[in-house]
Amino acid sequence: MKRALLVHNDNAGTDPVPRHVIEAYLRRAGYESRYCSHLDEELEAALEGPFDLIVAAGGDGTVADVVSALKDQDVPIGILPLGGANNIAGALGVDGDWRTIPERWSAERWTLLDRCEADGPWGRRRFVEAVGTGVLTDAVDDAEEAPRTAAEKRENGRAAFRAALCRAEPFDCAIETPDRRWQGQCLMVEMLNIPFVGSTLALAPGALAGDGLFDIVVVQPHQRDLLHEWALDPDSAPCPLPVWRATRARLTVHDRPFRLDDRSPDATLSGSVEVRLRRPVKILQPWEPT
Repeated sequence: MKRALLVHNDNAGTDPVPRHVIEAYLRRAGYESRYCSHLDEELEAALEGPFDLIVAAGGDGTVADVVSALKDQDVPIGILPLGGANNIAGALGVDGDWRTIPERWSAERWTLLDRCEADGPWGRRRFVEAVGTGVLTDAVDDAEEAPRTAAEKRENGRAAFRAALCRAEPFDCAIETPDRRWQGQCLMVEMLNIPFVGSTLALAPGALAGDGLFDIVVVQPHQRDLLHEWALDPDSAPCPLPVWRATRARLTVHDRPFRLDDRSPDATLSGSVEVRLRRPVKILQPWEPT
């Protein structure tokens, strides 16, 4: 049997999946697994293996923890999407019933996922999805708790996003990339590594997870109504905001709540954050059943 490390969030999603259930499906697919909680302080050491596969079973936070901590980029990661949004899995074509996924993994079928890091007043932090400040950061704090289903959680998050957009006050911001500089007032700025952020909002629909580029989205005050109209039904049309791409960027704001993925490294940010890409990792893409 192949050796796998199972990194599991036993509280992921609105209907958490117990450890023994996942282990049973892995055994059925031919994997002998060792278990590690995604909250384990020794996660980075556990990832050193040796293993043929790392299994990230949880939501975006679990996947980001595994992706960020893995040192050996040659060891592939298999995602079992158990969270509410599953933005990273969706960006990589990993979807559907998680129970069918382990049997559809193949060592020859994988794609790359870029990893990211940010240097700010708090030091260096790693992330995978996006960094940003403004509307989306406010919405993460305002979303209703305890949804009954994944769909309800998504809609709660989107409603919080629309509400935050309506009341957002403009703030000063500056962004510098190797070939462009922008400065002015905005309602939101997001530097994305994948198309989706928040409640599966495709702010950068053309973003590729392994292209070595950030997709930068800035919402200026005059674009508030345009974005709100799209956010009423964001799955029906591409986001209408312009996007520009860069290999690295510097974001400067003053006294603003700031977010890396869905986590805040500090209460507010006053100063600059430098974001850059790290070496990518391999993510298994399950083959499609015939």
